[in-house]
Amino acid sequence: MRSAARLPRQLYSTSDLPAADRHEAWVNRNWPSIAPVYRTTPLEPFNTATESLQLGDLSVHFTAMTAQRWERDSATRRSWDPDALAVAITIAGEAHGTMGDRAFRTGAGSVQLTDLAQQSAHISTASRTIFIAIPRATAGGRGLDAAALHGRVLRSGAASMLAPHVLGIREAALELNVDDGVLLAGTFLDLLGLAVATADRPPQRAGFGREAAANVARAAIEQGLGAPSQTIAGLCRQLGISRTSLHRLFEAEGGVQAYIRGRRLEAVRRALLDPGSGEPLYALAERLGFSDAAHLSRLFRARYGLSPSDYRAGAGAQAG
Repeated sequence: MRSAARLPRQLYSTSDLPAADRHEAWVNRNWPSIAPVYRTTPLEPFNTATESLQLGDLSVHFTAMTAQRWERDSATRRSWDPDALAVAITIAGEAHGTMGDRAFRTGAGSVQLTDLAQQSAHISTASRTIFIAIPRATAGGRGLDAAALHGRVLRSGAASMLAPHVLGIREAALELNVDDGVLLAGTFLDLLGLAVATADRPPQRAGFGREAAANVARAAIEQGLGAPSQTIAGLCRQLGISRTSLHRLFEAEGGVQAYIRGRRLEAVRRALLDPGSGEPLYALAERLGFSDAAHLSRLFRARYGLSPSDYRAGAGAQAG
């Protein structure tokens, strides 16, 4: 029998706290936060927001965070020692440092592997990342040797599929249950294994670079829906490409503006499906980058055939 329990999901943000208290509040937050895993020093006024999902025994965190210095030394390992292989997928931002005897640098689209039993030190800019903690035994059962992979940065076709895959899970989270999470954890581990196995292979197809760039761009858009920086110019700066190149990546979707509008409408639809959210339409419009509630309503009806209020009422009736 399939479980009726919904996929475990937690939201956390320091935005409502006084600026002077935010870092300490985050540092003192226990698992599923990664705060206790590292000794951290903010490099600018601190702020963070995280959505956490539990997929079987994998902990998945979608995080936006300001710039910091991070250290995992012997003292932090003794005080907090989750025995896990960590996968950090960078959507936006950069980091550089050392892990064991490996120097590394990450950027948008990179996938980094960390053995949390080993030491590391790095500096990150303001960033948006996906952080997945995989218990060592689970990783080992899939042929992923955490110790040997410590500090590896993957950039390949298979690695570029990880972010869209996990962001798709996030999008569907409200409609998933615990059993679904276990299945999706297995799918993620299969894809990660493929990314590791193929990391050193040269691309064999002419379209490889474009597909990888499109996947990174989609992931960046998804993480930044509604953010003030979610503009075409901002995306171009973040991804390091021209407007023309960005538009070409989304020709099949009618252009990048059409793609972003569609993703924002889908985010509204998911919010309306959430029985725990009574967020009014004007707030949804403001949060997700629409000019006002009337503009949002017109676009939503054109896409889904119902007004947002009717859609929310129908979802509530089905849940009841």
